[in-house]
Amino acid sequence: MKAPIRIVTPLVAASAALALTAGTASAATTTVREETATGAPYSGNWQVTTVGTLDFAVTFLGSRVTGSCEDATLQGTVESTGAGELTAASLGACQTSNGLSSPATDLDLSEMPDRSGSVAYDPVPDGRDGVLTIGAGLNFKIEGQVLGFTVTCYYGFQTGGAPGLAFDIYNRDNPNRPLPAHDDAQGAADDITLVRQPGSSALCPSNGTGSGAAIARGESVPGSGVYDRKLYVTS
Repeated sequence: MKAPIRIVTPLVAASAALALTAGTASAATTTVREETATGAPYSGNWQVTTVGTLDFAVTFLGSRVTGSCEDATLQGTVESTGAGELTAASLGACQTSNGLSSPATDLDLSEMPDRSGSVAYDPVPDGRDGVLTIGAGLNFKIEGQVLGFTVTCYYGFQTGGAPGLAFDIYNRDNPNRPLPAHDDAQGAADDITLVRQPGSSALCPSNGTGSGAAIARGESVPGSGVYDRKLYVTS
């Protein structure tokens, strides 16, 4: 059984998850749709899953330390207008080049005061179709031996100098999507800053950067837990 701790990483991930605010997105209206730009508005459960590892790098004693996490999964609910809520998340095992690690972990969201959010349609020519941001106080934990000492390190996230995560959203037919082999709505971020948090050992590496990419789907049958509905974001 996976041990619950507060932990998350870019999706992401994605990856992945909805946001507390629309960040720097424009004032354009937002509609989450089924399948295509002309599909019916979608409201219901969603799941974001990473494709490939989630990668990060930090600096320790003047040297670059790299790391990766196997995968991440985020789940929640969304209204067709973009408002939603994060309900569950998990992260695969993580490992750094200097021996720090964490096991596959279920996230404990009980201490998050606000899990609500939104996704915004905000297209950029030859780029993204929208923006997804996560403003909650999420952090992840890694442990290990450094210079013969056992250390525990906690990192939070900033994007563009602001607390939280922000992801570019790409529709399934966008030629600039980060995962062209996948016919799905996608999210990607490559400019996330990892910020060392209070409670970390003095031997923990300093601030660093993170990146990842993921796909997002909804349910064809509401409440089934089968995420097979492709999604599309429009105005």
